[in-house]
Amino acid sequence: MDASPKNVREHIARSKFYLQRKDVLRSLRALSQALNMLAGSQIFGRERIEISILMEEAVRLLCEHDVVKRALPGGLSYKKGQERELAAGLTRMADALEALLGKAQLEERRKRLVELDELVLGGQAELDNKQPLEARKFFRRAMDSFGDEPGLLVDLGNRLMLAGLALEATEYFQKSIEIAPTDPRAYTLLAQCLEALGEGAKAEEVIKASLRRFGPDEGLLVRLAQSALKRKSWKEALASAQAALELNPTGRDARRCAEAASERLFGTAQGYLSGEAPPPRRPIEL
Repeated sequence: MDASPKNVREHIARSKFYLQRKDVLRSLRALSQALNMLAGSQIFGRERIEISILMEEAVRLLCEHDVVKRALPGGLSYKKGQERELAAGLTRMADALEALLGKAQLEERRKRLVELDELVLGGQAELDNKQPLEARKFFRRAMDSFGDEPGLLVDLGNRLMLAGLALEATEYFQKSIEIAPTDPRAYTLLAQCLEALGEGAKAEEVIKASLRRFGPDEGLLVRLAQSALKRKSWKEALASAQAALELNPTGRDARRCAEAASERLFGTAQGYLSGEAPPPRRPIEL
């Protein structure tokens, strides 16, 4: 470790900075490092005197903090030649504080999850009782207070969707995509809701966005093919179905879509498999 005067000063300054931000743990760690560096340094003369003054001030400020006062009512003092002993004491205090903070964080996490469970289960109970407005109040509170919990928004949206509230569910899936775009479930479920609402074009855009982000998926490609068949876009339907068949040559749904499109394009369900010259296959536009 670099025990130059500059580095020792920087660690002392860092300790004071952390203390100003009420980060006692990092302040203790930084000052302990500074003391250990000073103990093993070859700093003499005026520089040593200046650093000793800075060190005395840093220790005094640290001891004035409530956390340190409670731990050491008698306080601490810096004495030249006892840097290692003081550093060891600060390290022990930092270790103890870190353990306490860890326990406090775990307890806070436990309370947070209990509160979240109460909101989710309360909302589900209202859905079971056919009280969607009350359920949405519970879910809204859960989203506003715990929206950063991984998978929560997808779970809430799925509960609404299963209760037949597709329109209400879309908000949760859209929010999930916004804050956690790497969760593929939100795309798939949002597309399902949009399809149920008669928004086929929007559903296709969501599916294409999912394919762009996560790569080819047989189920999504089949859904694109099925949507294209409804629009009578035979070439698009065949392209999507063939892409799905490349992933799973035995896929029944993909084969049905390919045969339906082939019937329209070639006059025979097996035309796309025969030696007949099919229309040029265009890549799927995502």
